Amino acid sequence: MAKKKKLTPEQKRKKNIRLVVKANQLVEAKYMFDIWEMRIFLSLVASIMPSDEDDKTYRIWYKDVKQQFKVKSNKSYSLLRDAAIRLFEKSLVVGYLKDGHEREKRYHLIRGVDYLINDKSSRGGKKSIANQEYIDVKIDPEIKPYLLDIRKRFDPTKDRYTSYELRNVIYLQTYGIRIYELLKQYERIGHRTIAVETLKDYFNITEEYPRFTNFYQMVIKRSIKDINEKTDITIPLDKIEKIKKGRRVYALKFPIISKSPKELAMLRGEPIQKNLFDLPIEEAEVIDVPAQEQTEADMLYGEFEEIVVKSFGVTPSVFINLLNSGKCTREQITQAINVTRRAKFNQEIKKNVAGFFLRALTNGYTDPKEEARKTKVGKQKRVGELQQELLQLKDAFSDEINNRIRKITTENKDVTIKAVEAIQSNPLTEALVRKKEQAMGRSLTLEDYRQDERLRSMVINNIIQMQQEQFEDILDAYNPKIEALEQAVKKLL
Repeated sequence: MAKKKKLTPEQKRKKNIRLVVKANQLVEAKYMFDIWEMRIFLSLVASIMPSDEDDKTYRIWYKDVKQQFKVKSNKSYSLLRDAAIRLFEKSLVVGYLKDGHEREKRYHLIRGVDYLINDKSSRGGKKSIANQEYIDVKIDPEIKPYLLDIRKRFDPTKDRYTSYELRNVIYLQTYGIRIYELLKQYERIGHRTIAVETLKDYFNITEEYPRFTNFYQMVIKRSIKDINEKTDITIPLDKIEKIKKGRRVYALKFPIISKSPKELAMLRGEPIQKNLFDLPIEEAEVIDVPAQEQTEADMLYGEFEEIVVKSFGVTPSVFINLLNSGKCTREQITQAINVTRRAKFNQEIKKNVAGFFLRALTNGYTDPKEEARKTKVGKQKRVGELQQELLQLKDAFSDEINNRIRKITTENKDVTIKAVEAIQSNPLTEALVRKKEQAMGRSLTLEDYRQDERLRSMVINNIIQMQQEQFEDILDAYNPKIEALEQAVKKLL
């Protein structure tokens, strides 16, 4: 048996590199995910390969996400599962121009989520649970042009994309990741100017940070510091130009500098490639400090520190103690933030914003807009559940039809031939057949009809029409249920 060739450290590094590739329209889309939703999004994008089937199911393992993003957590799989469910319910908005007019289109990222219900108890024990700690997702067909197609069917004459190594963003927070992508897109140009309001639109925070100073300190400056310390580009903070219209800062011009291979090697702790002119250097002693387990309270603090502590002025110790009590959830914190922001905007809070927020959190303050938001979220969740149920029902219906057709055509091969002849003799469909034959330079075979999705669908429909009595039981069982679910979704939309 031949020995496996041992890989050098450099070969191992290259083998483990995972690329994130997105169409530029998606880089500039309007959305904001929390940190776990973003980790799922990036893991999904980094999993896409040019050879993937259009309808591929992508499996994302909790252990891989933890390892990839250097996460230490005792919360286990529920972090991945709950974030996947939230991501399924969320959408992103892509802008485009048509006939000189600006338009927007709203997309869902993923179509359906398959997940483990309960990761705390299992008859099979811990090993059995570990084997189930993954989610299965499919890319929504409408978003494919910005993700799968950019890898699989790239056209350099019309497609523009941004790519980077996933490891560049594993230590960034959500704002940092978005800003990194927007600047990475212009790395070759060396600078990028973005209007402040455009940035807020990208991040879905148009009502937050009414004062530029707060927005710059809380979002821009902190993100840029992380980008400079942890990624392959540098944005000199003192070189960022604040472009004004009158007294108001209208836009920001970011200089973008690529780090050298030596800088990247030092940043990532990799061996530095020496040349003949380098002097020998002694290796420093490295002390391996084990990472501490991150609690749910720690993660919530990191997620909401900017707004609660730095904007509202809540004392860090008060906030962390409240989180450690386990009495407030992410949803409750979000609600209290929304209510406090609107109360500030409406000048209902005179001085003590921190006190108002804490009362809003502990007493469950709400307002009409918040109730409307919760109603909308609940409706979106219900629509998602119904659409998932509808998708599963249609898949089951399709399987039943295909199995029945397989049985019929196995017993009588003439059925398929007659269905094909019906296509060829129908004036509405023969043009399609003739066009395909001209492109292929020959007559179509039965295998061609199986391989072409449109032709295969026509064959199936003809077989159902010709052998209608053979399918009545399936149609009677599924059609009323499918119609009822479609009507239920329509009422909610």
